[in-house]
Amino acid sequence: MRRLPKIFSAIYLAGGLAVWISFARTNHDGLANVGLILYVFPVSLLGLAAGWLSGTTEFLLIPDRFGYYGDHAVFFFPSLFAVAALIAWVVTVVQRIIRRP
Repeated sequence: MRRLPKIFSAIYLAGGLAVWISFARTNHDGLANVGLILYVFPVSLLGLAAGWLSGTTEFLLIPDRFGYYGDHAVFFFPSLFAVAALIAWVVTVVQRIIRRP
């Protein structure tokens, strides 16, 4: 049971790789990055909130200086690892709650 957080995180990371491959194989239209945004939804929500608070209409977490794939990679992969860590933490907390006498 101690491996459960790592297992859930690994499954999430593998899914993230599949999402990235799917993104890389699609056209560069306005909807190509929707899968990326939805897969890391907690981070995307923070980015939308930051944009709303700053009054900008652009998504702040995707930069505009590394090229199309580079910009999306700078957003997606750190977000992917952050959400994977969040999943591992949540699974650990749930396990501790369940184990309490």
